[in-house]
Parts: sequence; C-alpha cells; structure tokens
Amino acid sequence: MTSRIRPAAGRTCGCSGITELSAVSLIWAFSFGIIRSSLSGLDPSLVACLRMLLACLVMLPFLRAGRLSIRAVLLLMATGAVQFGLMYAVYIQSFQSLEAWEVAMLTVTTPLFVAAFDWLACRRGGLPILAASTAAVAGGALLLWNRPASPGFVDGLILVQISNVFFASGQVAFRHIDSAFEMPRTIQVIALMYLGGLIATLPGAIPAAGSVLSLSMRQVAAVVYLGVVASGVCFMVWNQGATKVESGVLAAFNNAKIPLSVLASIVFFGERPSLWKLAAGSLLILAGVLAGRAVRSPGAPSDPHTPEKAGPVA
Repeated sequence: MTSRIRPAAGRTCGCSGITELSAVSLIWAFSFGIIRSSLSGLDPSLVACLRMLLACLVMLPFLRAGRLSIRAVLLLMATGAVQFGLMYAVYIQSFQSLEAWEVAMLTVTTPLFVAAFDWLACRRGGLPILAASTAAVAGGALLLWNRPASPGFVDGLILVQISNVFFASGQVAFRHIDSAFEMPRTIQVIALMYLGGLIATLPGAIPAAGSVLSLSMRQVAAVVYLGVVASGVCFMVWNQGATKVESGVLAAFNNAKIPLSVLASIVFFGERPSLWKLAAGSLLILAGVLAGRAVRSPGAPSDPHTPEKAGPVA
C-alpha cells in the first residue's frame, strides 16, 4: 500500500487542525444545555447507546477498513469503547447530579489528563506542554471559582473526572494508532470506534430499552442531534484535528468549550454567570491554546509518520 503523505508544511496542517477543533468546540458548547434540559431524566446508558448507534450508522457508509490489520481494527474499537462509549455513559450520568454549567466547567481537568497520557506514551513535551495545559486549566478553574455547588456535587464531580480520563486517554491513543498504522483517512475508520462505543454501552442499555417508545419528540430530537451531529460528525472531526496539532494545542482546546458553553447558557438557556470571570477565564484558555501551538518538542524524533509531520491524508 502506497503511503500518502500529508503536506510538508506543519503550519498548514496545524491551522487546519485548529479550525476543526474550533468548529467542534462551538457545536459542543450547546450540547451541555441540551442534555440537561431534555435528557437528564433518562437512563444514562440508554442515551449513550442511542447516541453511539446513530453515530455509527451515520459514519458506516464511509467505512473503508478492508486493508487494515485485525490488530488495528481491534485497537480502534477498543479506543472507541473507552473514548466514546464509557466516557459518554459516565458523562451523561453526571447531569443527574449537576447543572449544565457545572458539568462544562468540571471538564477543566481534561487538558492535564491529555498532557499526562501523552507524556506517559512517548516521554515528550514535558514542561512546555504542561505549562500550556496549566494555563488552560487556570482559565477553566477561574470560571468555576466561588460558584454555589448543586446537591450531589461531589458525586457529579467524580463522574465528570472519570469521563475526562476516558476522553483524554482515547484522544492520545487514537493519535498513536494513527501514527503506528498505515491507516486510511479518519472518516474511513471512525465507524469502527463508534461500533466499539456501541458495544461498550449496550449491556447497560438493554434493561432500559423499553423506555425508547415513551420518548417525547423533544427528547427524540435531542438524541438525534447529539448522535448525528455532536457525535457522528463532531467526534470524527475532533480526532482528525487531533492528529494535526501539538499535544499542547489539543490539551488547551479541550477547555475551549467551557467559555463557549457558558456563553450559550447566557444567550439560549437564560443562565447568568459572572461575566468578568468568563472574560478572564477565556483569556487564560486562549493563552493556553496559543502557547500550546508554539510548543515544538526538541527531543521528538523526526519520524515522517508522526501525526505532526505526515501520514495518511486527513
């Protein structure tokens, strides 16, 4: 199989990745309010399973896995089971204990998990990437500081942190799978990851399957939006963008949805957070994005198949 190399200019790939991550962050900002207002009363495993089913069906026509090894297929499915299936099952459960803005803000630790997993995987980045991640974390923490906590806050906090670990580990794993195997484009393999997520959530969803017939039109619309758009399209674009940027940028962009979700809650869901915290926190998160973009790991090998350098055409 002939290797198809990405453009040599890393800046071009980086800008493309940043555009993709930005677009997804904007769309995901609305998901918090939609889940809280329409789906928080449903069984979390059922919602997660329906979302994965729709996402898998949307991306199935694009699947081109004929040339992948069995090992690559299994790794992609296992990664999807963690990053999408387990993450979303735990994540949706947290909305039973937390408000939408609390869930959004508690995802602030995801950049640290991304940087930590990336460092454990390849021992590169070190302090520069940690500094970029910390700037983004500080921005998200500022948004959360001094807010009254909802009943069950501790339970919800633990659930969100578990989902953060699942999401971060899946992102880093996908980047390394992408560089280790001669894979097709991301859009041609993402259905395998959604299938893994579907399999992971299916056992917990089966006992609640009967409640599908009692869903309201609003709940059906919310599930379809989350499954087709937020998952079916956005998770694919997110992972595709993740292969084009430095891990510091990826870590910081995990928090970009926080100020965006707060803004969505102001405009569309009638919430009133502190505007000065929103502004100051957003600036810190932006600083983390810019600092992460500037990071170049001097000790990283110049392997043409690393995500930052080259690989299958994205």
